[in-house]
Amino acid sequence: MSQVIFCAFILVAGSAFGQSLNPAQQTAAIQAVREYALTYTKALPNYTCTQITREEIVQYPPAIESNLIEEQLSFTGDREIRKVTKINGRKASPNGRDQLMGTPSRGEFGNLLENIFDPRSGADVRFDRVTTRSRRRVYVFAFTVPQSSGYVLTETKRRIRVPFKGFVYADAETNAVLRIEMQCANIPAGSEYYSASVTLDYKPATIAGRTFILPAHSAAHYYMVGGRETNDSDYKAYRRFSADEAVTFEGQAR
Repeated sequence: MSQVIFCAFILVAGSAFGQSLNPAQQTAAIQAVREYALTYTKALPNYTCTQITREEIVQYPPAIESNLIEEQLSFTGDREIRKVTKINGRKASPNGRDQLMGTPSRGEFGNLLENIFDPRSGADVRFDRVTTRSRRRVYVFAFTVPQSSGYVLTETKRRIRVPFKGFVYADAETNAVLRIEMQCANIPAGSEYYSASVTLDYKPATIAGRTFILPAHSAAHYYMVGGRETNDSDYKAYRRFSADEAVTFEGQAR
């Protein structure tokens, strides 16, 4: 009897999570999420939020530096705007070294999605599986982005662009992207980096009375010749962007 119950469980689990989409349905699912991704930033209002990052830098021989960095992060005109406002509780200077303390990851508000789903990037996107997150049915897609549209790593004397790969989790009903997991691939020999990865989670946030799916948490891990760096960030206090806010544009980092 227990064997029968176990077999029945496998059948149910396979139907709930599993590999239940036929090839035509998989293609349709990819196209629906692609359309969502490519119109994502256009559907967003100009807004500002607060990014709180717990930064840990470990250098060899063992030396650990920890910082709590607060940034004003705004999105306007399809561009990210950043300004470091506090470092370890003290007010940051508006210019100079304090502004270099900002977190290195960029692209949370749409650029990363575009690199993955824009056909011009040359990325390979394939249906992977069905799962659930927070009791909702979710499609998971595996992707590989080539070097030409890859992730930028900043070394001491140069910047290199490398391919990256990973998974995108999207709500099966709304097509909204809920999570991105990416890892750099084929980092060249001689680079200061051994590996680099970023995980980004999106959740509903309200701006001026409307609800949008926006970044809620990110975690970036960099392993380098001289040590490692971890940036664990939360995004909160979303509000409409005001044109008179004192901010400066930043270029892409890492």
